[in-house]
Amino acid sequence: MKERRIRLPLLVLGLALVLIAAGCSTSGNNNNAGSPEAASPATSAAAPSESAAAATSETIVVKHAMGEATIDGVPSRVVVLDNGALDNVLALGVKPVGAPTVQLDNPFPAYLTAQTDGITNIGTIDEPNLETISSLKPDVILGSKDTHEAIYDKLEQIAPTVFVDTLGYTWKENLKLQAQAIGKPAEGDKLLADYTARLEEFKGAMGDSLATTDVSILRPRADHVRIYLRQSFSGIIIEDAGLPRPDSQKADEFSKEATEEQIADLGGDVILWFTRDTDHLLKSKLENNTLWKNLDAVKNNKVHEVDAETWLSGLGVQAANKVVDDLFKYMAESK
Repeated sequence: MKERRIRLPLLVLGLALVLIAAGCSTSGNNNNAGSPEAASPATSAAAPSESAAAATSETIVVKHAMGEATIDGVPSRVVVLDNGALDNVLALGVKPVGAPTVQLDNPFPAYLTAQTDGITNIGTIDEPNLETISSLKPDVILGSKDTHEAIYDKLEQIAPTVFVDTLGYTWKENLKLQAQAIGKPAEGDKLLADYTARLEEFKGAMGDSLATTDVSILRPRADHVRIYLRQSFSGIIIEDAGLPRPDSQKADEFSKEATEEQIADLGGDVILWFTRDTDHLLKSKLENNTLWKNLDAVKNNKVHEVDAETWLSGLGVQAANKVVDDLFKYMAESK
């Protein structure tokens, strides 16, 4: 009898422990497999935090003209040091926090006016203000070796810095590098594909006349005319469009100068010219020169002034498309 009284409490205790364990197990299963409404606030808040951490933990490593840059996360605060980078970054859907102008009191390029509101002027392209750049707390700085190599080390102390090698005829490679640096390589490829598609449309519109229409690209200055050759921003777009150049303009160089005595070098079936100068050789002398008047483009009313901001100093994909607009306007639609 004594032995049975001892065993009964032990049996009751064992059953109690089993029930407690079962209750805990059931409770745990409900928390893991229940509806979203049953989840605790702590569980609901944790998921997006972990997701955001994963999104911002991406590291972008970019090989560029000065070496290699490592950028922690996709940058949202971008500073650009030239017009080409400004044009490209805006086209990629990112508004830089800072950008320079050609001269300190100049506005940003007119063709970008609708996109540049709120961007801080960081000085001039030739002399960007390092203190202003630092105050903007950029995630990445985009510039070019041929313009800003002397201040690269100082810029690197502010933020990861990515430099293209040069500006102008390499604009497509520059766009791809800058797109990579701000985490938008697919968008960069799309912009270039769209540009190529527009040129194919232009070639189709030109038809058989495409291969037989020489294009001359000129910039009249006060005492000479600069001829832009194949290794220039506008020159490479003309080449991409499949348009030939006059024999005197086929060199793999940036530009060359011509004086009044070299008017024959200015000729072509179409002359497209631009300038920033108010007083220049074309107006002061060439227009009244018999040799100029006898050029084929002049005789056939195929001389057109185009925008210097896009043809000369835009240096990005949006400017390139503006140049293509002009090719349609002055060539395909009027041939």
